[in-house]
Amino acid sequence: MGLARRRRLAMNILYLTLGFPLPTKPSAPSDIMQLMETFCLQGHQVDIIAVDERKNQRPTRLVQEGPFQVLRVRTGNIYDVGPYEKGISLTALPWQYLRAMAEHLPERRYDLVLYVAPPVTFSRVIRGLRRRQPWAKTYLILKDIFPQNARDLGMIRNPMLYAYFRRQERQLYAVSDVIGCMSQGNVDYLLRHNPDLPAGKVEVLPNTRTPGPDLGLTPPGPLRRQYGIPEAATVVLYGGNLGVPQGLGFLLEVFEANRDRTDLHFLLVGRGTERKRLAHAIETKRLRNVTHISHLPRPEYEALARECDIGLVCLDPRFTIPNFPSRVLSYFEIRMPVIAALDRATDFGGMLDEAEAGLWCHAGDLPAFQQHLDRLVSDPQLRARMGASGRRYLETHFTSNQAYGIISKHVTPELEAACPAT
Repeated sequence: MGLARRRRLAMNILYLTLGFPLPTKPSAPSDIMQLMETFCLQGHQVDIIAVDERKNQRPTRLVQEGPFQVLRVRTGNIYDVGPYEKGISLTALPWQYLRAMAEHLPERRYDLVLYVAPPVTFSRVIRGLRRRQPWAKTYLILKDIFPQNARDLGMIRNPMLYAYFRRQERQLYAVSDVIGCMSQGNVDYLLRHNPDLPAGKVEVLPNTRTPGPDLGLTPPGPLRRQYGIPEAATVVLYGGNLGVPQGLGFLLEVFEANRDRTDLHFLLVGRGTERKRLAHAIETKRLRNVTHISHLPRPEYEALARECDIGLVCLDPRFTIPNFPSRVLSYFEIRMPVIAALDRATDFGGMLDEAEAGLWCHAGDLPAFQQHLDRLVSDPQLRARMGASGRRYLETHFTSNQAYGIISKHVTPELEAACPAT
């Protein structure tokens, strides 16, 4: 038992990803990065393999970045390129990863391999790893159910292309020892549409974060004045990606319905494919109580968010798969109540009700949304109660330590003992 205990405190863990921020370009830590940091804090060694696109003109290299050993692999271009170039790059990526590992990490032995989907093209990498290290436990962190989500939004219309990615998806599920889903709704959907999957292979692994100090919201201050946001108004904040999945069409309806209000202001901070459409609508429709900021340094965004009052979540109503918007955890962290417009497939609304941390309706139901919005704007005490409930719910259900416990229980002492020493 003593040997097993020592090995548990010194596991080797591999995390496969596409994007991983450079030390020279730090960004807000994602839930996955905070989870990897938690593994390090528990005494484990975490290696990360990430893409370094050809356009950056840097060679494949193994570097130490903070607590992580990072293998940055020169690949084809993936971001901000056409679909054909991106497709070719993603197709070649598994062989490039395996070749880079053989060259730069030939002696490393892993107890646990973690990877996120999308993308669904990592199955070849996982198969290659399993052939070389059959003792390693493989754990898929399923963030989105692709390609169905893209099909729902009309982003994949070609049936042959859909069939190709669906086959890749099934292969990834088959090669994974465990699949962690964001919610019970995701688990149920996955088992219902993949009847060959054993139920014991799929579990709930919620989005998580490492909560910072419980500072709560702050009174309106200098950052509101800096960006021309009225100090007396109730500010509804949307922070995150501005893309098709966020259903911005309905948000524009909400903005139009409230355009003449001086007691209410909407603040959107983020980039994405719908950013230009949003900026154009704000300008042409003269939506004076809507402010869009494409980018803020992380400390400034966090300070500005604390000067706001309500956190906004919106999902496209066309989704047939359950989604769980991760940005809600940042609202919970700062005691910000939530207003949400959701698709009919998600079980996120049920969680929000259970947490007593906000109000929600179905996307497209403008009267219901207006009713919830008016209620939150007019009742600061309700906002304070819901904000406090959200913080408590985060601390009891969505911390990185809890995700660490869910994953690490699958790496048994017997399995660790079977791993040859590095």
